[in-house]
Amino acid sequence: MDWGDAHLPVCSGSTPLAGPSLLIHGGAWAIPDDEIPAHLDGLNRALARGRQLLERGESALRVVVGVVTVLESHPAFDAGVGAVLDRDGRPQLDAGVMDGSSLAWGAVAGVRTVANPVQLASHLVHSSGQARFMVGEGAERFAAEAGMPHVEPERLIVARERERFEALRASNSFHTSDAFSGASGGRSASGASGVDSAPRGTVGCVALDARGQLAAATSTGGAPYTRPGRVGDSPIVGSGFWADTSAALSATGWGEAISTVQLCARTADAIASGAAPAEASGARLTQMREQIRWPGASPATGGLISLSASGVGGWAFTTPRMARGGWTPEGGAWACVERE
Repeated sequence: MDWGDAHLPVCSGSTPLAGPSLLIHGGAWAIPDDEIPAHLDGLNRALARGRQLLERGESALRVVVGVVTVLESHPAFDAGVGAVLDRDGRPQLDAGVMDGSSLAWGAVAGVRTVANPVQLASHLVHSSGQARFMVGEGAERFAAEAGMPHVEPERLIVARERERFEALRASNSFHTSDAFSGASGGRSASGASGVDSAPRGTVGCVALDARGQLAAATSTGGAPYTRPGRVGDSPIVGSGFWADTSAALSATGWGEAISTVQLCARTADAIASGAAPAEASGARLTQMREQIRWPGASPATGGLISLSASGVGGWAFTTPRMARGGWTPEGGAWACVERE
């Protein structure tokens, strides 16, 4: 499908989420038609796990970690198994988790030997504040100390991403923003070919538990063919994820832009001031696209899910499609990728 340029209007929606509930996403980008079934399968598996945990009375924090673990383990998304590869041909994974009631959070970046970085980040939530953000080899040593299994990086690589890596290396022309522009027609803003179908499926979850507490989690494999050591927004508190007593949010899109505008924290502030989650999310995404105009870069697009303490959920995105879904006791589960 030809989406033309990346200047699509913001698409947003909202839903009442009475009682224990959750929203999830599997990335905002130009998801190809033939990849939609796999995305919906991953979303529905994650929603089933979230429902199970919420009905069991688990905390919002446990719910978001459990749900994102399922998404990381599904090869449709750019997180855990199936993550994109950097310029060295290796995956590097980032994740962040936050408990809204205590403001405790944990994040990891640049890990290569942990299949579920969201679980590693959750260990840091309980670290008594001795460390909140760990990277690379140090984070992997911490994973071993926490009893998490060591995984060889090759086990995280799928054939689709090996082929993508070879195509991008051959093109030798790629800007990090290209992966999130939604541009099509075989070439990106920087002129790189073969980018339009590259997965950008950062995953995330926000949840409200039976005690009225909120939590958020985000996990990603980053941008395709990026420089080793590059870190986007996903593990940066206030940018890729945020939760407090008013709202919980998870973002996806061009990490450098999202970090610049502190997308999640600023949207949470707007919700705390009385804005509806969908309206606040759409306004911040539109503002980000208008503000970020860096030379050689594609427009700053992205997506956001948000859940307020009052039980209203919202989502917004400025890309052709966004994989998203939710569950509530009264409404059941739903999942979709199309603009509405």
